[in-house]
Amino acid sequence: MMRMRHRLSGQRAKVSRGSVSWLAAAEHETMSRTERVILWASVLLVGVLSTPALGQELGAVEDRLLIADQLAQYSYRWDGKDAEGFANLFTDDGVLERRINGLLVTGSRVEGRDAIRAYAIKSHEGRLADRQTRHHFSGLVFLELSGDRAVTENMALITHQPYGEPTAQISGSGIYRKIWRRTPGGWRIAERVLHSDRAPQRPR
Repeated sequence: MMRMRHRLSGQRAKVSRGSVSWLAAAEHETMSRTERVILWASVLLVGVLSTPALGQELGAVEDRLLIADQLAQYSYRWDGKDAEGFANLFTDDGVLERRINGLLVTGSRVEGRDAIRAYAIKSHEGRLADRQTRHHFSGLVFLELSGDRAVTENMALITHQPYGEPTAQISGSGIYRKIWRRTPGGWRIAERVLHSDRAPQRPR
């Protein structure tokens, strides 16, 4: 085994310079079958890892992981009443909306990071001040991921638990659709639309 390592270490430099002529010569030396398999597998692996297509695939995987992490931060920062951190998940011109049966809920549209920060502060210090909220996310799917833009959807179950109460109550459910934009600071939310499962009230 030591003999094989010595031989491979002396020959690997030639492979890095694009020359594989030594491989043919090595076949005529007293190499065992196992040594030859390892040698050729190493060469093939180097070739595969250097292909542009694989590099693009690895980049897409990394983008998915980064976006998934940002999505998790969305829940933790909102439910942790971190208005500043929550607002920083959005682009400067980010948008919040809520829709029911495709129709925009009156007063639900918030535009711009500063406005989103103010909305979060008002919510945390007002209607949510006496309770713990939880956004339970599942079923993340990527509808689009190309270049500097991505579109995702995920299911959500939202619970509220007033302080002092033993159990949480379901506040709502729905599907979050987010448009993501790559920025110098990483992936940020350009648009977040909550498609609520709650049906509108019938007109009286």
